[in-house]
Amino acid sequence: MIIRKTIPALALILTFALMLGACSDRKQKAKFYYPGEFEPQSSTFFFWSTDYYGIIPQLTAVISQKDTVTLFLNNNIQDTKTIRDILKNYRGNPDNIRFIHLKNNYNNIWIRDYGPLFLINKRGEKEIVKFRYFGTDPGFTGEYAAKEDIPVISSSLNSTGGSREVNGKGTMLLCEMHELDVNKPKTKEKIEEEMISKLNLKKIIWLKKGIPQDDSFLSGPLYDSVYPKGVNGHVDEFCRFANSKTILISSVTDEEAAANPILKEAKIRLDENYNILKNAVDQDGSKFTIYKVPMAPLLISDRRKGTEKRIVASVTSYMNFIITNSYIILPSYLTSESPDRILQQKEKKVGEIFREVFPNRKIIRVRADIINYYSGGFHCISINEPLAGKVK
Repeated sequence: MIIRKTIPALALILTFALMLGACSDRKQKAKFYYPGEFEPQSSTFFFWSTDYYGIIPQLTAVISQKDTVTLFLNNNIQDTKTIRDILKNYRGNPDNIRFIHLKNNYNNIWIRDYGPLFLINKRGEKEIVKFRYFGTDPGFTGEYAAKEDIPVISSSLNSTGGSREVNGKGTMLLCEMHELDVNKPKTKEKIEEEMISKLNLKKIIWLKKGIPQDDSFLSGPLYDSVYPKGVNGHVDEFCRFANSKTILISSVTDEEAAANPILKEAKIRLDENYNILKNAVDQDGSKFTIYKVPMAPLLISDRRKGTEKRIVASVTSYMNFIITNSYIILPSYLTSESPDRILQQKEKKVGEIFREVFPNRKIIRVRADIINYYSGGFHCISINEPLAGKVK
């Protein structure tokens, strides 16, 4: 009799345990997280433009050889034949290029900063977090989310895509200089609280300042009459995750610092950030592997005859690269006839580092000086759409 009573009791216990396990599994799969850019992707987004010396058609053509590219078109562009002809001239693969027509005109190619931030889960679902963009709502994220039927979570914080770096496991890098500037009078603690809450993060590592060229011109000249033309410390101009445990950070040599006041200041800032990262741990308490990547060359242009009326240091960086499933689109400052041996050696070393940390992706070098002239880079004009449903 005892045995007969025990078996049903055990069965009930086992059934209950299985139900709890299944419930827990469903919750885990339903949990949204902020993926790293090195995780599987559905597409690379660009806002279509033939301006900026055709950099977007060029990048679209390169990436579309193996990966999907999504091009957003303003409402005054209905016929895509002209665009397809342009991309054909750049040898783009039409099978991997899709178009999304917009109801409104945005006329802003720097899509990463005001575009959607994707959260995903293992059930194949997506959510979008929408931040304020320098105090405004451009409307792009809302229109895209409605068109794709993706739920939107809104935040009162000002935050731009180039200011954030995540490892896909719950750790994010932010720069104090930028976040405290765009979110005045909020404290660092309040910003962190909102970020962790909205993005389901586990921890934030705070870096101090970005590279000097990325300072705001309102801060005054970097030295003499040379001004910056940036946004006060976007992380993607100096520091990126290569995977969940590996960080790339720009670095300035002693010789470079001694030769130029901008590079001297850059070395001070980057060394401070490196020391923060060297002593930091991830969400699980583990140390990071950190690679120092040579600093991109300074490009200073005299714009006093134009509308800017100043000498400007462009925001050059090897860190402003694009990651796709198959490629790394790496900024380059060499031309085929460049006689600069020092730059040649620098880019050789940069290439070696990138091949080591991205062994399964092909490194494609594309000249970046033209887009840098306009205060941004390849990463700034793109967004990676993650592939939901993949296990981290």
